[in-house]
Amino acid sequence: MWTPIVMTAVALAGAAPTPGDDVELSFDIWDWTAPAQDLGVFRAWTADLAEIGFNCVEISVPWRELEPRRGELDLGWLADRLAICEEAGLRVRLRINSYYGGATPEWYDGAVWRTAEGDAAPQAPPSILDETFWRHYGAMCTAIAELCRGRDVYHNAFIGIHAELKFADWWHFDEALLAAWREAIAAPRPDWLRDVVEDDAALPDRPEIPENTNGTPDTSAASRAVIAFREWCWREAVRRFEEAIRRGDPDARISAPLGESYRRQSAHMSNHDYWGLTRGAQQVVHSYDFFWHGRDPSWMAAAAVAAFRGISGQPTMFEFDSPSGLERLGYSHAHLLALGRQAMAAGAGLKIANRSYEEALPSTTPIVVDLVRLWKSGAPIRHPDPALAAPREETVLLFVSKWAGYSYRESDEWLHAAQFGMYKLLRDLHLPVRVICEENLGEDLSGYRALVAAFSPRELMPRSARERFAALELPLIEDVPRVPARRAEGEAIPETRTEGVARIRAASDATPTAPLDLKALGAGYAFGLEAGDARFGAHAPGRVVFGFPVGALYAAGDQDNELQGAMLWALDQATR
Repeated sequence: MWTPIVMTAVALAGAAPTPGDDVELSFDIWDWTAPAQDLGVFRAWTADLAEIGFNCVEISVPWRELEPRRGELDLGWLADRLAICEEAGLRVRLRINSYYGGATPEWYDGAVWRTAEGDAAPQAPPSILDETFWRHYGAMCTAIAELCRGRDVYHNAFIGIHAELKFADWWHFDEALLAAWREAIAAPRPDWLRDVVEDDAALPDRPEIPENTNGTPDTSAASRAVIAFREWCWREAVRRFEEAIRRGDPDARISAPLGESYRRQSAHMSNHDYWGLTRGAQQVVHSYDFFWHGRDPSWMAAAAVAAFRGISGQPTMFEFDSPSGLERLGYSHAHLLALGRQAMAAGAGLKIANRSYEEALPSTTPIVVDLVRLWKSGAPIRHPDPALAAPREETVLLFVSKWAGYSYRESDEWLHAAQFGMYKLLRDLHLPVRVICEENLGEDLSGYRALVAAFSPRELMPRSARERFAALELPLIEDVPRVPARRAEGEAIPETRTEGVARIRAASDATPTAPLDLKALGAGYAFGLEAGDARFGAHAPGRVVFGFPVGALYAAGDQDNELQGAMLWALDQATR
């Protein structure tokens, strides 16, 4: 059995740093790699990391090592490594590994994730709703929290694919999840389900797999219900993890490991719920999907950080994948530094991931050293993003509907461009911006300069979000406020150039959708953008509407001046 270690003065003084006191610079060491398995190597790596300038080590903690026999916990493996980190003056983040790299104990006989065909999902993660799992994994989490009470430690749940709180496909067919689905669709249905489908909507006894879309959103009850169900499953699993941790330490700090969303496959992953998955957390670790971004401009890293920070309200760490892997993807040293500068400017801390597979110490890798230097050159960073320091009356809220991403399950990234191209536009105008989504509408948002809603058709939102959106008393700028028609396959893109306050090509190959004619908005609106007999820019007291996706056009990069001017016109009109 494990023996409690004597805490050093560093550990005893290791209260959570207040936001802005310093910037976290962390490095992960996976439990299945040599630096974690050999204490001598682990000591050498932690000393090396401290010498470079890191102030945090993330360790994955293998379940099988801590509970080798059913019901018998031995925390010695973890206690030894905590002591070494404390000797080096490093705080610790623990990813409590339930399955990866053989971490599931051999004796475990609970449910595992399953595909629609009934096969175990790759690596057979334990079901996130199975009672057998939580009886054992939860008890281990409680014991770990007791061991770490009063120490400079964050706790992080390794219960999802790639150590993140997500599915990686439509893997919701294990026994525990199927039972939870059947209970949810029975009367009376829970509020979270009734919020997205009509209470009397017919739903299948077995959750379906929503199909991909092609420019037209899927609004079927069956698809909306299963997406909401999967989101609820993750919220429930995170709740169970947080409860288990805080049974061991009511003051424990929790970190939420979140992969990238607001991208294609967000519905597959079920990781769009930045707000719901961080209610009990004190920080976010954001795994940026580098394999998608080799050709993307570096401002997208800042946009991703801004989304996590704005929606969750939590400090966010920006995770760099293995440098050797990034080189294989075509990233240069300079490109990685540019991404780091953008993430740091948006207020993120640094995390280096997937380096413990290599034999050489971290200090021998130039990009690792240079990224730490980059972050430390801006430390102490208190409010690097102007949106975090600017008063409300100067700050623009950028609303991006997560349910647009759930409903448009596309094969490319046009929706991301339509939503986050608006972030770049506002930032290029040097406006402080805070990104929000549906859940943030329940906050007190009074006093902000304006709300800009980027490609977020209202009918795609849950009922409660639509009601809160309509009740907002803020100057409002919307583009594409309702679902637009899809352009016909093979249809030539017409030359639709607006007249009025700006000359903008409103029809574009930037999206598969057609622009919206706003004449139907009715009395009370004046029009500032016209093309023939169509109206594409309308304004009324406190509101401006565009009939085309401003963000997608701006991200395309060939109408910057006209679109920037149109947004300045819209802000003036909406805030008069």
